[in-house]
Amino acid sequence: MAWEIHVDIPQQQMSIIGELTIFSVQDIRARLLEALAGLDQLTIDLSGVSELDSAGLQLMLLASRQPGKTVRWRHHPGEVRYLIALANVGHLLD
Repeated sequence: MAWEIHVDIPQQQMSIIGELTIFSVQDIRARLLEALAGLDQLTIDLSGVSELDSAGLQLMLLASRQPGKTVRWRHHPGEVRYLIALANVGHLLD
């Protein structure tokens, strides 16, 4: 159950590496909202995500709906694309 986040505020980018699951989502949520606090937009690279569950998907939807913020999700690995398609929320998550 390991994960890492890399944030580049000047480039308005974040990358998530590892699991985006119920076990990590609370900490990742805090870091994500902290990064969004000072930005109007943020691009999040998911290429390093190895596992996603419904809690991770909920976090993605929450971040995408922050008032006055634009969140773009990029480089979805197969596991992420699968769950997004299963939940039929692709139109909400780039």
